Amino acid sequence: MKKDLIDRLPLRNKRSSRENRIQGLDIVICVILVIYAFLIIFPFWNAFVISISSEDAYLTSNLLLWPTELDLSAYKEVFSNDQLWGGFGITMILLIGGTTYQLFFTVITGYALSRSNWTGKNLVMNMILVTMFFGGGLLPYYHLIKTLGMMDTIWVMIIPGAIDTFNMLLMRNYFASLPKEMEESAKIDGANDIIIFVKIFLPLSLPMLATIGLFFAVGNWNSWYNAYVFITNRHDLWPLQMVLRTMISKISSNIEKPEAADAFSQGLTMASIFFTIVPMMCFYPFLQRYFVKGIVVGAIKG
Repeated sequence: MKKDLIDRLPLRNKRSSRENRIQGLDIVICVILVIYAFLIIFPFWNAFVISISSEDAYLTSNLLLWPTELDLSAYKEVFSNDQLWGGFGITMILLIGGTTYQLFFTVITGYALSRSNWTGKNLVMNMILVTMFFGGGLLPYYHLIKTLGMMDTIWVMIIPGAIDTFNMLLMRNYFASLPKEMEESAKIDGANDIIIFVKIFLPLSLPMLATIGLFFAVGNWNSWYNAYVFITNRHDLWPLQMVLRTMISKISSNIEKPEAADAFSQGLTMASIFFTIVPMMCFYPFLQRYFVKGIVVGAIKG
């Protein structure tokens, strides 16, 4: 019996040493994650502190970690800026209308390409895939938009983005991963393709719809390039990010610094940035639980 205990001692020592190594690795991973989280959060915190601090506190401190002199004049200037609110309204149109429009075309295209019983599917698929690797460039795109009469209209920020190839492929793979037996059973019961799509496939694809919808929503919220290139005479159609970009550019270059503003330029800039990012930061956590599931399932089956 003593011999058995002696023989088991090395195994216990090996097991305890292995557990110690695992615990040590967990501690190292936790430390790295804490540092990484700090590096991500700190710039936002510093920008927020600057936005609620006075100009004297900002100029006399090399690094603001806490507001020593509270000053909300920057946010008063931002919330009383009609141009920012106008851009916010345009962005909300893009967020709701544009995201719905893009989701509709992306979902029906992905569903059609996930079906295997129609002629010419491979040709259409290859034509769509080409757009992921090759583009005509800005000049042909500009000529196309001008020919279609979408210059200085809100449609130039919505219509050209009907389908994103990558998101469409994720949607196609998700539909293709669903059991085909459900479709066959529904057809036996007399359901047509539209009923199968609406009543069977769409309810099962909510995680993927939330994921793709989040991609489109973030893209529409941050959109500014099409407005920058194609909307030159209608500044009332500028989305929020374009208004913010122009405002920051003017403040930074001192071309058009707001003389009547009570807030100093850096605080006004930071307050404007928070005005644009906080709504999306509040919206994102509600779809986070669908995000990982939708991406993983959508990328499994090709």
